[in-house]
Amino acid sequence: MDSNHFVRFITLGCKVNQYETQAMRESMESQGIADWTHSGRTQETTGVDQDSVHFVVINTCTVTENADRENRYWIRRARRDHPRAKIIVTGCMVEHNRREIENLSEVDLVLSNHEKVDIAKHIGSGCATPQMQEEPLSDKARRRAYTPLSISHAQGRSRAFMKIQDGCDHACSFCKTVLVRGRSRSRELSDVIMEAERLRDAGYREIVLTGIQLGAYGDDLKLNAGLVRILEACEKIDGIDRVRLSSIEPTDVTPELTNALRELPKACPHLHIPLQSGDDEILRRMNRRYGRDFYIGLIENLRASVSDFALTLDVMTGFPGEEDHHFQSTVKTLEIVNPLKCHVFPYSRREGTRAAQYENVPVEVARGRVKELIHRDAVWGRNERLRFMGKTLPVLVEKETDRDGLLHGLTKNYLKVCFSGAQELVGQIVPVQFVDLQDDLFLGRIKEE
Repeated sequence: MDSNHFVRFITLGCKVNQYETQAMRESMESQGIADWTHSGRTQETTGVDQDSVHFVVINTCTVTENADRENRYWIRRARRDHPRAKIIVTGCMVEHNRREIENLSEVDLVLSNHEKVDIAKHIGSGCATPQMQEEPLSDKARRRAYTPLSISHAQGRSRAFMKIQDGCDHACSFCKTVLVRGRSRSRELSDVIMEAERLRDAGYREIVLTGIQLGAYGDDLKLNAGLVRILEACEKIDGIDRVRLSSIEPTDVTPELTNALRELPKACPHLHIPLQSGDDEILRRMNRRYGRDFYIGLIENLRASVSDFALTLDVMTGFPGEEDHHFQSTVKTLEIVNPLKCHVFPYSRREGTRAAQYENVPVEVARGRVKELIHRDAVWGRNERLRFMGKTLPVLVEKETDRDGLLHGLTKNYLKVCFSGAQELVGQIVPVQFVDLQDDLFLGRIKEE
């Protein structure tokens, strides 16, 4: 786009934030403000072009203490890099620490999550409160409604994330999500389908459904088996070949959803199901709504029901009260479920949560447990991947890699593979035989028909 105004986006945190940044990007593009990063004016290519950036939007995360530190770093960095730009801060840190951010000298405008939809109006009014044509809803009312953000394209060329839900109805003792995102609310099914069709028209072959508590989709709309309804609707959209679910709580994986993963050809046989702990006592202290046996049984049922099912998960260690026997229970649980990938996190104390009142595990103990789980994860993941050695699977080609010009792709069950092929294959689905495994990446070759 030929524009005299540019915006730089800095996005921290989850896939929901990435989606919401894309929605803000498109909103600003509609006002003639181009994305500075995609204009070729990046620091890596030309140095920091201070005059070309008029706005910097920082979309913050607050899930951990480190996330808050990173937010502050990027706010300071943005002002150093672009001294003449308007600095706009939004995202989850704003929801819980708005006063702190408003008091930072670097910041020109602070927007809550539900105000992201109005960013173009704020920009048009010079980063002041815009004049609205309609009677504005109160902040409380807007937090109870689904914020109508939408997109028509994404940053990749083959997969697009699509937000369908916001907020969370759980109250885990370590988590600030319900404090900063509010209760669960869902996007209307018709709007979801229209956006899926827009993304299809833009050339995307895979849709990834995302939300804060994805499995709660439709509950507030009185929509029975809401996720299944979306999967069934996307099954009928020509040009969409895959629909993948992002992170989903164990208690939200219903028999109806398991049946859909088995019966619907476009539904990807891969779920990211947070475990957090494999010990019942720690799970109770975390205020999780399941026990160790429930989780193990759920994964065993998915593997028995869904062909080539793959599991990825989150696990937290160093939670207050976690002693060695609790940690060993988690290790044993992970050995049984054998995840493809285990995302390991140390516990992070968050003000305002119940767990903040508990006595912390010594830092060096928590770090040691994190290292042990990361080491074991490499073994579990390799064992799971080796089941597919020599097989030929359909691969969605995503991009060219730095590995000697090889193409990078992903299977329906989340196996990553590199292989030789023409650049024109990006965005296509091709059969690839897996011939070698290096860490978590397969090397393959296109299987000729």
